Amino acid sequence: MTEISKIDGKDLGSEVAARLASLPDVDASAIEAHVEGSKVVLEGAVDNIMSARKVILATETMDGVHDVENHLTLTGNKNNTQN
Repeated sequence: MTEISKIDGKDLGSEVAARLASLPDVDASAIEAHVEGSKVVLEGAVDNIMSARKVILATETMDGVHDVENHLTLTGNKNNTQN
């Protein structure tokens, strides 16, 4: 069995915030990610379901994240939506 690197909650929270801020077409300014061990709880609002899916997938695929709890709400704002 290989050793799994452990990232403390503060570092993981910073990494999640940086990853979300770098997502194209997603306004992450209204999203808060709370780290509880290896679980990340996402709270806040996104414009549409596609943005929510991008945020969740980006979080789920990070090293050190084993579970994502989604508490995001949809605003329905289409100002930042691109085809």
